[in-house]
Amino acid sequence: MIQTENKQPIKEISHQDIYSLYDNWEQLQSWQEVLPVLKKFFEDENRPFNKQQMARKYYACSRVFMLFYQDFSQTMQRIESTL
Repeated sequence: MIQTENKQPIKEISHQDIYSLYDNWEQLQSWQEVLPVLKKFFEDENRPFNKQQMARKYYACSRVFMLFYQDFSQTMQRIESTL
């Protein structure tokens, strides 16, 4: 068993822990392409104002954000319980 300088045992990291962490990382990585689209939508202040088009885009972006938020919350809970 591996020990620290204070003679405390170091927990071994199993392959399952590594795979679980990798799965969580991949899940968060999958949002890297979608989130900049949302950022661009909400940062663009110079667009012409069309109420119908704005409502459709806002609804679509809100749905994408809610999916991200649910996925992110579940992933964070899994990571916290693993840690």
